[in-house]
Amino acid sequence: MSNSLWITPEEKFRLKKRKKTILYFSIMVGTVLLSALVTILANKI
Repeated sequence: MSNSLWITPEEKFRLKKRKKTILYFSIMVGTVLLSALVTILANKI
């Protein structure tokens, strides 16, 4: 049997919230890395 069947609505909500937080955090980090890379490349030109 799948373990996901035993997850309560509260746990499901917490997992969703955590996934959303991780997604936003990774977008933020990706943006910072991308802008740093663009800055480095622009300085080399």
